[in-house]
Amino acid sequence: MASTTRIVQGPAGRLAVTDSGEGGTPVLFVNSNAGRREQWAAQQAHLKQRSVSFDLRGMGESDLDPQGRYGAVDLASDVKAIADALGLERFVLVGHSFGGTVAGEYAIRWPERLAGLVLVDTAGTMPPLPPEQLAWFRDGMRPEKYRDFMDAWFAPILNNAKPRTHELVMQWLHTTPREVVMGAMESILTYNSDRVFERYKGPVHTLVVDAFIQPNAYHLLYPHIPHEVFTGVSHWLMMDEPEQFNARLDAVLAKMK
Repeated sequence: MASTTRIVQGPAGRLAVTDSGEGGTPVLFVNSNAGRREQWAAQQAHLKQRSVSFDLRGMGESDLDPQGRYGAVDLASDVKAIADALGLERFVLVGHSFGGTVAGEYAIRWPERLAGLVLVDTAGTMPPLPPEQLAWFRDGMRPEKYRDFMDAWFAPILNNAKPRTHELVMQWLHTTPREVVMGAMESILTYNSDRVFERYKGPVHTLVVDAFIQPNAYHLLYPHIPHEVFTGVSHWLMMDEPEQFNARLDAVLAKMK
């Protein structure tokens, strides 16, 4: 499917966008922390309906925020800026990992715009961290420890990754500024997924990887939410098994008109 690259002015700077396809209910993809819109390339090439991906602020080709705001609440405003600029009046929002947290924050604020919400290996409300674990996390994020800390953090969630997936994900991590990654991670600690369903009453679907299901997975916190489990893939399932992922996504989108 032919695509075009464009720049949209967001609340904190320029946002790099890939716009593909036409017609149907548009699909707007949101990348993971330290991710890129490129992670959705196989999905955009597959979909015939209009689809849009973009780099969240501070990631990929999008501008850094001069004020250093990289939490999920702030980045939800990037989603709104993209939807407004591209005329997406009603659309399906698909978020991966931290991108699903951003999608949740969008759903809290602008639920009326959503035809559906698809959460890809995304966690809901985090239980409070014990003080010693919080201290460990903050110590690991110090500049002199950050690189080794994050490499170790990403290692287990890259289990079963295809070589190209592993190469790209680590490249993206190492080229995303520390303050961007840290701001995103810290905001996850205060995210309240209950508020999503207080505001948003439309269809929701989750796609999860068996090896990474935690007690705060959406389908465990909210048993009414349909979910499908992928096996033998890394956290970046859309890159490892694009054909399988696309088939599942097609089925979900068919119910979100």
